[in-house]
Amino acid sequence: MKTGSGAVMKRYTKKISRALKQAGPAALISSVSLLTACGGGSGSEVTQAEDTETFFSNFTLNISDAPVDNASEVVVFFSTVELRGNGDAITIDVTDNNGDPREIDLLTLQGNAFASLIEDFELPAGEYTQIRIPVSEASYVVMDDGTWPLSVPSGEVKLDGFTALAGEEQTFTVEFDLRKSLVDPQGQDEVFLKPRGIRLVDNSEAGGIEGRVGESLLTQAACSVKSDFTYGNAVYVFEGTGLDVASLGDDADTSATDTEFRPVAIATVNTETSSDQSSYGLGYLEAGDYTLALTCLGHLDEPETDDDNELSFLTVKEVTVAANEVTIANFDN
Repeated sequence: MKTGSGAVMKRYTKKISRALKQAGPAALISSVSLLTACGGGSGSEVTQAEDTETFFSNFTLNISDAPVDNASEVVVFFSTVELRGNGDAITIDVTDNNGDPREIDLLTLQGNAFASLIEDFELPAGEYTQIRIPVSEASYVVMDDGTWPLSVPSGEVKLDGFTALAGEEQTFTVEFDLRKSLVDPQGQDEVFLKPRGIRLVDNSEAGGIEGRVGESLLTQAACSVKSDFTYGNAVYVFEGTGLDVASLGDDADTSATDTEFRPVAIATVNTETSSDQSSYGLGYLEAGDYTLALTCLGHLDEPETDDDNELSFLTVKEVTVAANEVTIANFDN
């Protein structure tokens, strides 16, 4: 190396060392070749070392949530995140400062709120086909009828992959839609967190929706089957516009004969009892056109059951979501 390039070489060596720890022994040969390439004596070698910045993406992974009616806490413990598909699997430690599993109550992360599992991690650029997030057996749910263990199929959340872009800062959010994913099966002493309501969102391509809901909409005759008008109100979000309102369905799984539209997300309508002001908010939606449908009977929607006979929508609204923007969509009286 030429005089004056020591700092660059030090930074380059540090990055290669990190990559080796993450990628394993298979990366050893290629890393040796890269380091050897720096040992010449021309000015271009400094440029080559600086170009190694583009071998990595600056990777951040957040957690967010859309809430559910019958739970007051959904506490999940995380220790690692595993990325697969770009050579050897990369396992990232996400424990807290004491080395204990990271504890997150999903119900504290509504709307655009989030908690970071991974921040500014130097991730080797390339294609990652899957994200796996193990969930500790210590996870639990506090519901109306008590506290129950929270179980995840195969013990981990499995998400689609992404492309780590060289030289880019990238932030993704794991969105837990608990209305769609939290299942309380009859006769079992645990609650299940199903993958059907969990999405991976690229923050650079996502926006949000928020708005007010008029009280008169929530106190119609159709809502009189419940004693508390503030309970069970929700906004269902469907992809696309110009949809047949009669074909808007609940969040049950689709089947071969199913002709209904299924929501991509569901937002709880929250009412401030001191002012009777109701509002909703939903973050981390991919940019595009959506149909919003308001219901006052969302508490009757069972995630794995087609509830068409019980669930009905009071009114609908069409919106366009733009990346990095919040769209205002009010349901007025």
